[in-house]
Amino acid sequence: MAAPDLDIITFGRSGVDIYPLEIATGLEDIYSFGKFLGGSPTNVAVAAARLGRTPAVITGVGDDPFGRYVVKEMERLGVSGRFVVKNGELNTPITLCEIFPPDDFPLYFYRKPSAPDLQVAPEHLDLDAIREVPLFWFSGTGLSEEPSRSAHFAALEARGRARHTVFDLDYRPMFWSSPEEARELYREALKHTTVAVGNKEECEVAVGETEPERAADALLEAGVEIAIVKQGPKGVLGKTR
Repeated sequence: MAAPDLDIITFGRSGVDIYPLEIATGLEDIYSFGKFLGGSPTNVAVAAARLGRTPAVITGVGDDPFGRYVVKEMERLGVSGRFVVKNGELNTPITLCEIFPPDDFPLYFYRKPSAPDLQVAPEHLDLDAIREVPLFWFSGTGLSEEPSRSAHFAALEARGRARHTVFDLDYRPMFWSSPEEARELYREALKHTTVAVGNKEECEVAVGETEPERAADALLEAGVEIAIVKQGPKGVLGKTR
């Protein structure tokens, strides 16, 4: 059924970020960590809630303490957990990070043999809600594995390239067999997208370009209405047709 109370639905990764409380130090020398809600689509939903919107996340968590934390924390931060799928076989993933300012933040993902968010299947989806929500945001990681891949394309086909459909390119090489595999699926997903967001490396995977202006043009040529290229400390390029 439709969810008229929602302003935004995001779809994809969730988990627990275990981040050091010290900077410029390798994980092997860190002894103090903080626990935070993680996963870029989940973080986007939290940001939307902070801006006064009403968001929900389609994701999966394990039937474990970290899974309970993810749902409890997202709801505490104003994000509906109505579309969270509980998985009794896989653990909720964790991600560790090293912090080397200004722009070096190595990430270490613990998501093997799979993650609950990659086990969200087409039958778990509320397609009416996805079709009617004003803004739908999904990430490239969700295309890396079945049944999540089929669920994402089912959602995109139901939505029909409605405004606003946002593709967070979110390329993480450890989730893919090759950049070529990702590129093929990214190009298919771009056919359903009105806004694309990615850094220079992610744009190279999606459209074969890293120079920001050329990358933005290539995304626009792929059919999106707004291309956003993240450039780290150099800022962000946003471009329309």
